[in-house]
Amino acid sequence: MADDKVTSERNARLDALKAATGAWATQQKKRLNDQVALSKRILKGRTGSERLAQASVESVSSLTVDQINDFLTGE
Repeated sequence: MADDKVTSERNARLDALKAATGAWATQQKKRLNDQVALSKRILKGRTGSERLAQASVESVSSLTVDQINDFLTGE
């Protein structure tokens, strides 16, 4: 009988831990999504910053691919 009580108490603690972990994860996900949305709004609020950043990323990506291609082909 004592083992049943210990087991049920342990299961209750595990259930409480599972619920607390789920609530924490949901709260953190919401916080991070809100932070991402705020950052995107700030970036869009800056005139042309988003387009400039995207253009920079595309240019660097293209240059990197070209450099790797040149290295691999020996040119």
